[in-house]
Amino acid sequence: MDAQRKATILHGVIGKMTAGGADIQTAEWVEFVEAQNDGYRTGPAIGAKVPEFTLPDQTGRSRPLHDLMGPNGLLLVFSRSADW
Repeated sequence: MDAQRKATILHGVIGKMTAGGADIQTAEWVEFVEAQNDGYRTGPAIGAKVPEFTLPDQTGRSRPLHDLMGPNGLLLVFSRSADW
């Protein structure tokens, strides 16, 4: 993906996130993830169930995945970099 297209996608979705994110379409989100990953395919597929894990929160308290899940699931977003 060329740098201009990548920047356009990243800025567009981030702008929508800033406004609450309600109008982000699935196809836009997939493009956003692909723009961040530069074509690398790592981790679970979109919609796949992940194994149980525990990570520290911002206060250092251990938080298992099941404590973070809400009635509609949990959205995990991992960003590699912010080079735009």
